[in-house]
Amino acid sequence: MTSSRNSLIPLTILSDHALWPEERRRQALLIGVPDREGGWGDVADIPAPSPFMNRHAAGCLCCTRDPVAMMLAEVFQDRVLGKRPLFREVAVSVASKDRVAVRQQLENDVLVRARYRLVPEDV
Repeated sequence: MTSSRNSLIPLTILSDHALWPEERRRQALLIGVPDREGGWGDVADIPAPSPFMNRHAAGCLCCTRDPVAMMLAEVFQDRVLGKRPLFREVAVSVASKDRVAVRQQLENDVLVRARYRLVPEDV
């Protein structure tokens, strides 16, 4: 069975999550900012990078996975197991200067690409 591009969870990288429309927030997961009062369906923080980053052998999982990609894997698993509310889309809030780098890291992560569809920034 193949996965259709439309079945992937939309993923938007934002620099100002406050501009996202409230009606979209209710069914979305916000990653990166602990904004529990903003009307989001759920929120998750980005973990700190591993202190072992780039210190182990090539291909080591803790050295090669980006913290945002790791969080996306965790929230997807929690969603499937019913540990998180069902979210229809994900917004990742990052500083403007980091937006391009984060997008490139996520585009290159095979697990992110298998579960999420990166969409153009709309705000």
